[in-house]
Amino acid sequence: MTQTTKAALLALAASLLFTLETLAVKALVGVPIATLVLARAIGQLAWTVPDLIRSPVLLVRTGELPMQIFRGLLSAIAWYLYYVSFSGMKLATATVLSFTTVLFVTAMAAPLLGEKVGWRRWTATIVGFVGVLIIMRPGMVPVGVPVLAAIAASVFGAGILITTKRLARTERTVTIMFYVGVVALCVSLPIALPGLAWPGWWNAGLLLAAAVLGPAAMWVWIMALRMADASFIAPLSYVRLLYAVFFGVVLFGEVPEWWLLPGGALIIGSTLYITRREAMLQRARAASSAAPSSAKSA
Repeated sequence: MTQTTKAALLALAASLLFTLETLAVKALVGVPIATLVLARAIGQLAWTVPDLIRSPVLLVRTGELPMQIFRGLLSAIAWYLYYVSFSGMKLATATVLSFTTVLFVTAMAAPLLGEKVGWRRWTATIVGFVGVLIIMRPGMVPVGVPVLAAIAASVFGAGILITTKRLARTERTVTIMFYVGVVALCVSLPIALPGLAWPGWWNAGLLLAAAVLGPAAMWVWIMALRMADASFIAPLSYVRLLYAVFFGVVLFGEVPEWWLLPGGALIIGSTLYITRREAMLQRARAASSAAPSSAKSA
């Protein structure tokens, strides 16, 4: 099996794990979202326990503590909004709206990272937001809290990607995950504490599933990205929409709305273009930086 094939299978597995996490969220009955976020934070920390046992000093060592804390706050808020959107919307619709994170990353890249965003990527971003408007149809259908939560979750998700991009320059992945878990636990515990109660075995099992599946999916996704280019891996994530439609129909009797087709096509198409364009620009930058080095060595 080639490296590329392994990466593709890992990406498909990660997409399935992400979908299963949302299924657990949607199947919960009477459990506060704050309790769910707390469970997710505990699950995040649990994934770092082996490293904490092996080398605790190395795990907690960081030269970017303020950025780590900020990254953790973004995650805690994004999880809350993400779970609100999936618990209150059809799986397929919430999944498509979650894809808009890439659009917000493009919009934020210039002011926050100082990156030059050309007209092609700006055009693709605008096209993607048109897809959002088609799905939301403001003025024609009421835009409720779950829809607004989905968009807000994508905004915070973009912030997560941008801060992670900055942290990844000097910080280990497991260290970033550890601080996300610590900060999210500190944020969610006081909020969840007043409503904490035994949820019953069914809900307890679903909370455990969500706590494990979320970080597991992210871990598998990172492994896939290490084996292949993002421009190859990113399109495979859109299989989540097929998973969401299938499970939504079979488990919850959710028939996707017709407007999801054109709106989703614009969102997915624009994010695919942005991802491929970014990969092309990165290769061009790498080639241009390598050229002077070759000339010096000659």
